[in-house]
Amino acid sequence: MKRYLLASLVFTVLLFLWSGFTQMLPWGVPSTQKITVQSDNNTNDVPDLIRLAPGALTTSSFDSTFNHKISTYTTDGTFSWIITQPLTRDYSSYFIVEIITQFFVGLLLILLLVLTKNHNMQTRMLLIASAGLVAWLATYGQLMNWWALPATYAVGVGANLIIGWLLTCFIVSRFILKPEKL
Repeated sequence: MKRYLLASLVFTVLLFLWSGFTQMLPWGVPSTQKITVQSDNNTNDVPDLIRLAPGALTTSSFDSTFNHKISTYTTDGTFSWIITQPLTRDYSSYFIVEIITQFFVGLLLILLLVLTKNHNMQTRMLLIASAGLVAWLATYGQLMNWWALPATYAVGVGANLIIGWLLTCFIVSRFILKPEKL
């Protein structure tokens, strides 16, 4: 039982750090277009920020219509996917949810490693890579198709997911949940 608890902790920490690190890569957060229509101009430290006059894109009606919803917005020439939430300056709850998410991902990866304990390391890693590919295609493949998610972002995030799972599973398989002798 201690091995599973240790593996859960290792997965949680490594996946959390990996996801944070990879968001800084060119296809992560830096790939987003930054636009502001804030009237208080508290955004002086944001590089490449497109500033629009308050009311140019948003109004209180816009905020109340789109807040806490996934919406589509269509003009004569474009189709937009809008996910809106209240503006916050405290992101601690996001980190807590991210840690919990990575914990559950780790538990599921532990299950895969336990189910493959009678296989060699290469087979185990091939199964993990396949599971990562399935997760990526099921999520980002559909988003690229239906919501026109930029391919650069989707491929980058998919590579991050698969590489992150492989690295963490390799470490856990090598040092904690070793394959049984064949």
